[in-house]
Amino acid sequence: MSSRSRRWVWIVAAAALLGVGCGPAPPFPVAIASTPPSQSTSRPLALVTLRGNDQVIVSDLTDISYIKTLASVGTSLAPVFVSASELSYADESGLVRAPLAGAPKTVVSGQVVGLFGWSPDGSSVVYTTESAAGMDVHQLTAGVDRVLGSAPSGGVGGCETIAGCAIANSLDFRLVYSPDGTYVSLVVSGFAPSTFRLWSADGKLVRSTDAQGTTMSVWSGGTLYFRDAGGVEMWRNGAVSNFLPGVAWIRPKASPDGGKIVYAARDSSGWAHSYVVDTTTREIREIKTARAEPIFLTSRYIWYRGERACVETDLCGPQPPTHPSSGTTYIYDLQNGTETETAITSVSDVWPHAA
Repeated sequence: MSSRSRRWVWIVAAAALLGVGCGPAPPFPVAIASTPPSQSTSRPLALVTLRGNDQVIVSDLTDISYIKTLASVGTSLAPVFVSASELSYADESGLVRAPLAGAPKTVVSGQVVGLFGWSPDGSSVVYTTESAAGMDVHQLTAGVDRVLGSAPSGGVGGCETIAGCAIANSLDFRLVYSPDGTYVSLVVSGFAPSTFRLWSADGKLVRSTDAQGTTMSVWSGGTLYFRDAGGVEMWRNGAVSNFLPGVAWIRPKASPDGGKIVYAARDSSGWAHSYVVDTTTREIREIKTARAEPIFLTSRYIWYRGERACVETDLCGPQPPTHPSSGTTYIYDLQNGTETETAITSVSDVWPHAA
């Protein structure tokens, strides 16, 4: 198998484990824009798919009850915003940067790219490539490409049944800049040993460990939060301390205005519960049960997908580690405490990014 093929197998395996289900649900109205995307930086944006279509679209979320489609990106696996006017994704040609309308495309790197993350100002990008030892982490700035370091590969694998898929609750791959652009973090937990790397933006290695179980990282402000065997820890100013002892959060996401993190955690019966935690007070608010993969659309609204009870054909086993998707997705209003069904079936990224 070629290195380019291995890259896609690895990503598809991860996507299959983290994917959302489909099914009928009454959607929000969707408006199609008749003009090209503007250059406004104040409006909230999201890269989403809608029910009945696998095309990733750029959506304007200014009015959450009337989501406006600005452009169609295509079927790229995981596009992300570089800014309010540009996006980026990795495909067979390499790492691509383009305006929201999709063209003209600029190939930033022609290498086979795995993970990648842009600096907050869009002037620098970090990305991984396959190496003999696993993967190399590159930093590309002003046309100069250098290797920050290396790490073991995340591995390749998959699940044949829900009963045998407990790994879905620890599987995560994140390479990102801190919100202020001063650090780069790599936290990988896949089908191989976990990896934790932290560099300063100028390339100095700040922290490195391959301790088993380190996973589920997220930046909020100047703090990097991550999960290990003891719960959720936080790294700040060179020191690691407890944040939420005993909590096994799953794929946390920070709010665009900072100060809050949304996450899921599973109970002993495998049901997902969605929570929001205040990073200052550590106060936890449970939002809903049987709701998974939450993400902030804006500081007020959260998207997540529903779960349903297992049936015999699901092969969940007597103690399922997860539950099947119900096929229904929702938007939760933190201000009013209300939940509404939505036509949004997946969310790749939102803008603005977490502060």
